[in-house]
Amino acid sequence: MKYTILKKNLLKKSLLYIILDKEVIDRYCLDIFDLATKISKSGADIIQFRFKNISDRLTLAISQKLSRITRKYKKIFIVNDRVDIAYLSNADGLHLGKDDIDVSQARKILGKEKIIGKTVHSKEELIRFAKEDTDYLSIGPVFKTEIKQALKPLGAIKLKNWIKLINNKPLFAVGGINLDNINPLVKIGISKVCVCRAIILNGNIPTAVKEFKRCLNQV
Repeated sequence: MKYTILKKNLLKKSLLYIILDKEVIDRYCLDIFDLATKISKSGADIIQFRFKNISDRLTLAISQKLSRITRKYKKIFIVNDRVDIAYLSNADGLHLGKDDIDVSQARKILGKEKIIGKTVHSKEELIRFAKEDTDYLSIGPVFKTEIKQALKPLGAIKLKNWIKLINNKPLFAVGGINLDNINPLVKIGISKVCVCRAIILNGNIPTAVKEFKRCLNQV
């Protein structure tokens, strides 16, 4: 079985998806490769590299190194937005927003074996994107988040109603999720979450990852 097929199998079992947001990382003077190593070793399942306003050359160099780190620890590595960077860095997949290229176009470049995910902000998008050739969807923001300030939080009840509509692919709750507000999500059956600051700004990453996984494994 090819390595990328193994990664798709791993995706189905994944619970904790971590976003390495370069803007946040630079603001707090953190080392992105040290973070990736700690997060991978601590037991997170998926790591995404999200970036804005940096050169393509630097983006590719960072992505290539992150790809090597995550591959060493048998984790899934996802590149945000840029199909060319995902392809050239040998990432396991790509995450697309509503303004990015179509999933069908990304498939022509990455092929069927790579993972492609997409962000969902409404019930209509959820139903439409679930019919596309995506491997997973992230739904949010569930709670108020600094990154998506213009979007109204969905809240746990609306999220619960939405996820009942889709049962053919993994769904990750995203947006403002932390260890203080994860319990309401767990109680309604959410076992997959995507977080950023709650992990990368935590002073004890191994403990934070372990606690997130403990909560999610209750579902």
